[in-house]
Amino acid sequence: MKRKHHGILSVVLILLALTATVLYAIKVSHKMAAEIRISRIKPFPSIPVPDPATIKEINGLEERMIGLAHPRISNIYPVNLSLFGYQPMKRPKKVEKGREIILPTHMDYSLTLAFSSGKKRFCVIDGAFYPEGFSLPDGGKIVRIETNRVLVSKHRLKEWIPVREKIREVMKEKRGREKR
Repeated sequence: MKRKHHGILSVVLILLALTATVLYAIKVSHKMAAEIRISRIKPFPSIPVPDPATIKEINGLEERMIGLAHPRISNIYPVNLSLFGYQPMKRPKKVEKGREIILPTHMDYSLTLAFSSGKKRFCVIDGAFYPEGFSLPDGGKIVRIETNRVLVSKHRLKEWIPVREKIREVMKEKRGREKR
């Protein structure tokens, strides 16, 4: 066979392969079409329309719904949070002119570490590291740091914040194990 006939032979073989593939695809699609069954669509359920008396009653309820969605202030009772440890602050009834009212300051700090050694004094309050004399984000100032407590000043009030007891006990246990 001559070299010039190789191209014609390859085109004929490709056409035969494509024809076989197309015939196989048609055969398989007919076989699958016979197996596929389409179920009938179920009709929508019939919903009865309410009678005029029911519609009139629904319209009357719509007027009452506004009162439920937006209650009057006289119907609202304050929430009792004393079960969760909340204690409301007592405010003075009368205030003299020119006098400044200073509300009690809450120092709810969590002191987890206090280090005091000579001139170096550091502490960890609410998960942040602070040196002595540093100001806290809420306006408090660290006045003095001792090994088991920290003196915090806030709005002219000073309070010692002790290291949490559980952490101190764990540290004592670790020290006892290291000595053995």
